[in-house]
Amino acid sequence: MKRTGLMCGIMWVLLAAPAFAGDDASHLQDNRRELEDIKSQLKETKHKVDSLKNVEKRLRKTVDRYGDRVSRNRQVVDKLEKQLQAVRDEISSNSTSLASTEDRLRRKKEGYKKVLVDYYRNRRPAADPEWWDYDRFVSQVRLVHYLAALTGGSTREIGQTQTSLRLLSREVDSLKKADAGLSHLRKEKKSKIKLDLALKEKEETSLGNVRRQTGLLQDRLASLSEAARQMEDIIARLEKAQKAKTGEKKPARFEGGAFTQWRGHMTPPIEGRIISSFGWKTNEKTKLKSFSPGIDIRPASGTRAVTACAPGKVAYVGNLRGYENFVIVQHDDGYYTTYAGLSQVTVETDDLVQSGQRLGVCGTGTVRFELRQGREHLDPVEWLDIDGL
Repeated sequence: MKRTGLMCGIMWVLLAAPAFAGDDASHLQDNRRELEDIKSQLKETKHKVDSLKNVEKRLRKTVDRYGDRVSRNRQVVDKLEKQLQAVRDEISSNSTSLASTEDRLRRKKEGYKKVLVDYYRNRRPAADPEWWDYDRFVSQVRLVHYLAALTGGSTREIGQTQTSLRLLSREVDSLKKADAGLSHLRKEKKSKIKLDLALKEKEETSLGNVRRQTGLLQDRLASLSEAARQMEDIIARLEKAQKAKTGEKKPARFEGGAFTQWRGHMTPPIEGRIISSFGWKTNEKTKLKSFSPGIDIRPASGTRAVTACAPGKVAYVGNLRGYENFVIVQHDDGYYTTYAGLSQVTVETDDLVQSGQRLGVCGTGTVRFELRQGREHLDPVEWLDIDGL
């Protein structure tokens, strides 16, 4: 349980209220200034919350923009995939036709070659004067004419096949270029999708951090609002007490003499380990600075009793957000000690207590201990007998 000084002003008024009859009107003025300080913090925190909400709104728009871009690019990639598949199917079909045409051209050329050989063999029939045969001569001439006609037809078919082959080759080359272009465009779109997803994730992380900071500031805002309300109630009671005051009372004296003799010798409120120190701190998430007017002690195992650190009088017993049940003890010379985080209180207001006397029982968390002289916050570590922790 890590607490800051949000309730410092309230704690001061609470510990000062029982002794108000012995103070002058300046205390009331101090309390009014404390209230103004709380209101100032309240205004500042509201401004920060508004600023963070604007940042959150901007980040949401950025995340949505990246999301839209990813969605559009995915649609484009889907279309490119379909186009690419259609082009590749056409390439496959044309490649098959090209191979078939090439095979047909090869066979036609082989047939044409054979016809040419036969044509040239039979174009000049041998003429033997002794054995000249007219019928045989006519038959050979007819064969030559047939081979010539056949050769002409084959030539035309070969030319047409070659033209088809060139057209198919050009079409396949064109389709391959289209395939390469579509593949490049698809790769480019996929790279953009990957980049936009990374940017979107980064912005979503920033958005989550801003939302957490906003939540913390809203909690702080609620605490400050409650602090201002309670401060106003307390000031009203103090003003009423001031009007009813009839005379000055001497400050109470407790067994043990001057309080300064307890410096370095005060009994620790509970045995354990200090987990949060006194002084200014910066929140790692919100980067807001806050003042811790005391220390937090984690009780040792099996230890629950919280005891008074020095002789005094119970000035206040109450409960506040962030402090749970707490007890304020008034000591000599205007010193006060505060014991917070109690699940049960065993003393009442105006009870006289001695050093080591039981004040209550701690809960499941830590014990908050603070020391003041009037309005001044003191570091408890300089006053406690640390060996006792």
